[in-house]
Amino acid sequence: MVTLYGAASLPAQSSKENRESQLWNFQGLRAGYCVRFLIDPKDAAGKLKGGFRPIRADRDSALHPALHQVIQNQPELAAWTASRVCFYFADTLQVGGRRVAEKDPRKYQMLSVWTIPAEQTRTNARREVALDLYASRSSLIRAAEAGGIRLRDAHSVVADQADTTSDLYSVKLERTLLVWHGRPTGDSTRVSDSIQEFWHVAGLRGSVWTGRLVMRPAWTRLMVGSLTVEGKGDLAKSLRGSPIRFVGPLYYGGGGQLGFSR
Repeated sequence: MVTLYGAASLPAQSSKENRESQLWNFQGLRAGYCVRFLIDPKDAAGKLKGGFRPIRADRDSALHPALHQVIQNQPELAAWTASRVCFYFADTLQVGGRRVAEKDPRKYQMLSVWTIPAEQTRTNARREVALDLYASRSSLIRAAEAGGIRLRDAHSVVADQADTTSDLYSVKLERTLLVWHGRPTGDSTRVSDSIQEFWHVAGLRGSVWTGRLVMRPAWTRLMVGSLTVEGKGDLAKSLRGSPIRFVGPLYYGGGGQLGFSR
């Protein structure tokens, strides 16, 4: 579950810390939203490496209300684990000294993160574990790899549907294709707080990183529509096996930062 806190920024770092970290800046957030779903216990445990165990939905203090309602109505799902895959579309991304942008203003930079809540077996501390990170531009992937961060390849299309009020977000994350067809609904609400996420993520060459995302969108709206899942990837299998796939809300405007440290 995305948690709202007071506005914050990444702390200043020493020269040594800078050598082992990446700070990415999102500029011009066009859209940000998450797909929330449930993963069965066996599948969830198989996705986590040693040192972590999945958190049951009925013991997850950060469980999204939509998922909470599902396990209330279907108690047999209480042992499943919440998961989410989030998407952020921005005009530009600044990664270290590299500015990643396109000449075509209709093409956005997309970053996607698939996470699952877990407990460290040694300390019982709650952690969000990033199973995979994806990016839609090879230049962004190369910039991340230079700093030891692995981004998997993704392809995205964002389009207004002709003669309708609907939008279409089509995203291919390796062997998984997600197509959301719908529209924002209700009034726009100004966002006064930042959105913060923290992840444990495996990097390149055996490195382990902590990711901290601080987004400061200007507005939010609810989303209505339908989500189609295709493909044979792990994400596709997990999404199709879930009794719920909840999309939204939509965030837009403003920007944010993503920092990796170890």
